[in-house]
Amino acid sequence: MSIHNTIFSRSIFLLATIQLCFLFKYELQAQATVSKSDQNIAGFGYAEKGDSVEFIFGQQKKMIVSGVEVILEKRMNEINQVNVAGDFNAWNPDVAKFQMKKVDGTLFTLTVNKSAIGKKGELRQFKFVLNHKYWVEPPSEAQNKFTGKDGYTNLTLRL
Repeated sequence: MSIHNTIFSRSIFLLATIQLCFLFKYELQAQATVSKSDQNIAGFGYAEKGDSVEFIFGQQKKMIVSGVEVILEKRMNEINQVNVAGDFNAWNPDVAKFQMKKVDGTLFTLTVNKSAIGKKGELRQFKFVLNHKYWVEPPSEAQNKFTGKDGYTNLTLRL
């Protein structure tokens, strides 16, 4: 292989790596975008609002549901309901007070008083559940995810 071919190959590799870094950064920024009117963004899937927590579903473009990657925008018409299930409601996706409201396009929200989900300082775990039965896995880039000894990965929230 000539020196010109080697330099050309390395240049192509370097260019592809730089492009992937920019794409990855753009994807993370797009998935973390939330309306920030007086919100203190604390983690993926929720925002703290004083004595309350606002759960937020629909920020991401893609999600893993029952082991299958799904593009949210393409499947939105199939989502009739989004609930929050966690260790604070016995992982029950049917609790009415944890049913989210659709606010815009693909965005669902639910505001809950912190005292309804635990005590100050506690670490709580939760997931979003679609149509009472499809559990959404936390995105790989979420900083507030935790995998337990049981192998399940959940989003976390510190009160």
